[in-house]
Amino acid sequence: MNKWKLLRRKLRYGFRHKFGFFQEPVVKTEQFGIRAGYRHRPENAFYDDTAQKDQHQREVYEAAAAASKEIGAKKVFDIGCGSGFKLMKFFPDTETVGFDLEPTLSFLRQTYPERQWASADFETDTDQADIVICADVVEHIPNPDLLMQYLSRITRGKLVISTPDRYRVYGWDHSGPPRNRAHCREWSMDEFRIYVERWFNIEDHRITNFDDSTQMIIGTPRSPAGPVA
Repeated sequence: MNKWKLLRRKLRYGFRHKFGFFQEPVVKTEQFGIRAGYRHRPENAFYDDTAQKDQHQREVYEAAAAASKEIGAKKVFDIGCGSGFKLMKFFPDTETVGFDLEPTLSFLRQTYPERQWASADFETDTDQADIVICADVVEHIPNPDLLMQYLSRITRGKLVISTPDRYRVYGWDHSGPPRNRAHCREWSMDEFRIYVERWFNIEDHRITNFDDSTQMIIGTPRSPAGPVA
């Protein structure tokens, strides 16, 4: 993206959020917080992340590493860790568990046999972690409520979660489904904040990468854990 196009997008984004223009109504239904009329993709294509390093979501992991240092985290979980490269890079001396599915899980166990890897089925309860990372995973999940419930159970300290901002990717009037066939749906910032707030108290919500349109939330689990009406 050339610098003038990027500047226009930044100005448009900032103007819209400052003055509240083009904000869509948000509903708490089976739409998972996304406005009525949005078209979801019920079955998504598999995305193989094993060749990736830190081309994407690097800023998310930097924020997670800073949060880990702030609270003195002893254990870090990475849900949907992909290649595992960023987890290894930003948490070399911390106890970590990376969660993913086959065939990625076999790749991780072969590539980093000294570290812990587990299946991410969202049903088998594990212990809790001080920092839980979920970077650009939620948009791939057909029923993200299952993921959010799982995250609320395993997060002891802070959750760091990211997903693309639909407004930045397509503009305010996009009604889905996403062009990326590995994505089931994509949220605007307003929608994603309200959706995540069902399970977590939000401490920080911002765009971390304007080129990738990445929005990130840092939050703490609600007590008692579970969605609010």
